[in-house]
Order: sequence, then C-alpha cells, then structure tokens
Amino acid sequence: MAVQFLKHIALEIAESDCDKAEVFYTAFGLELRRNSLHMGFACQGRQYDSLILIPGSDRKRLHHVAMGTDIAGLAAIEERLAAAGIEILSMIEGFNNGGLWFRNPHGLLFNVQVCERERDVTPEAPFLINSPGHYNRINAGAMPPKSELGEVVPRKLGHTLLFTPHLQESIDFLIDVLGMRLSDRSQDAVAFLHCQGGSDHHVIALAQSSAVGFHHASFMLATPDEVGVGGREMINKGYEKGWGFGRHAIGSNFFHYIQDPWGSFIEYYADIDYIGDSDNWEAQNWPLEDSLFTWGPNPPEDFVRNYESE
Repeated sequence: MAVQFLKHIALEIAESDCDKAEVFYTAFGLELRRNSLHMGFACQGRQYDSLILIPGSDRKRLHHVAMGTDIAGLAAIEERLAAAGIEILSMIEGFNNGGLWFRNPHGLLFNVQVCERERDVTPEAPFLINSPGHYNRINAGAMPPKSELGEVVPRKLGHTLLFTPHLQESIDFLIDVLGMRLSDRSQDAVAFLHCQGGSDHHVIALAQSSAVGFHHASFMLATPDEVGVGGREMINKGYEKGWGFGRHAIGSNFFHYIQDPWGSFIEYYADIDYIGDSDNWEAQNWPLEDSLFTWGPNPPEDFVRNYESE
C-alpha cells in the first residue's frame, strides 16, 4: 500500500510576486484558480490544482508536496510513519483537505490524503513519423502552417524534481514510508522514483544539494512538436532563460525547461518511459556523463543551482 499519484506542489512566494506569478504560469498554459489564501494553477479541465502558491513569504521556497492514495494506502503509510518514529503533524493552516501531514528527515513537508485518482488524460491521435521502411504518415503533412498553430495546453502534472541534502536518505524515505519504487539513479547526484501499479518513469526525482528546495515541475504535452512549439512560444513571450529543446537519457522524455521568476524551472515534456510493473523493472545506476541528456543544447550554468539554499 503506497502513494498512487502526485497531487500538487506548493510553494511560498512574496506577496509582491503574485502578479508576475500569474503572468508566468498562465503564459505557460495553466489556469489560475485563486481563493482568499492561495493561488492555484491547474491544467485545463483537470480536477486538482497542480501548483499552489502561498503568498506572504520573504522569498520563494518549497512549502509541501501533496500525494494521493486510497484508504488502505493511508492506513499503511500511517503505520510506517509510526514504525519510523516520524511525528504526524497537526493540520496545516489554510489546508483543510485532511490526510496526514509529516516531514521527511530533512524537514520537507508532505501531505498524503485519500482522494480519487485524477482520470486519465483524454486519448489523442498517436504521433506518427516516417522512418526508413516505415511510412506511417501517407499523403499528409506533419504540421500545419506556423500561423495556424494554437496555444499549447498542458495535459497533466507529470513529476517534480526536488533538492535534498542527503540523496540516499531521501530515497529510503520515499521507498520505506511512501511505498514508491526506485526507477533509476545516477551515482550520488540524482535519483528517479515512480508509484507502484503503473506510473510514468518518475513522479518524484531527487537531486543532491546543500538543502531542501524545489527545482522544477513538469507538465505533459501530446507530442515532441508541442514541446518545441511551447518552448518557442515562451521565448517569444519574453521568457528566454531555460533549457531545450532536447531529449533526456533517463526517462527518455523530450523536454523544454523555462526558468521561472525565482530561478527554478517549469518543464514541458512528451514521450516519457512508462513502468507498468515495478517488479519487472530493473533500476540502473547511470554514469554521470550519460545521465542528463542524450541530445540538445548544453544546460545553463545555473540549471542545478538551488537558490533556496542561499
């Protein structure tokens, strides 16, 4: 019994940053759902907010990560928390959604709650390419004219990458307490974990740093073309700092990252590996030189910089 999906990531920001946060995330293609306490950003047509911003901090910092499970899963996690001697916290002000609140050994706040798993994304036509000996697209062009392309719309929140001051301890916590499984890792630098029962290659990734922090949230698009178009449109809207278009090695997904107003990132992705049966997946320990990307431009110098540790 384990967590089943990533529900949202919550960040604290300064009150003065609310306007630029709204402009940035809506430009990316998310919908703003504001209440009296928070700014929630969601994919169009989805039930849950994917990103929640909590105004009032002196600077941007990671507040908590929320995961969904069922009744049996919550009971099992509560038992494992007790066995590990991890304190269950009182309800956090402003969040009345129940569940369990607790911190990992490095102070990162988690909320695991019983909630219905978000429905699968609406199936779309497969991405067809013509390759040697395989003509999958006949008597049809691949793309409409650039002038006819619509806005890129993220389909769902896929994963998040978090900084941690101790990679192995954080891996152990996600496995032993939350019931996640290791997908792959690269030495003592980065690790990728998925949810049991059918999951994208990674739902939570971890990167070694000097402190806890938020690196990026990643959102699914339908095709590599959409990733390229979305990244270019963000550049055209004035958000030139980022990394892409490229393809990752671990997880295989096409990517384009856009740097947010606080130095962390948001990512468009398509075509990520899928783990249907954790017991038949063998995690690999990748060499550092092969781990980050297979092709694309070199990442910016501050791509793995944890601004929250400064």
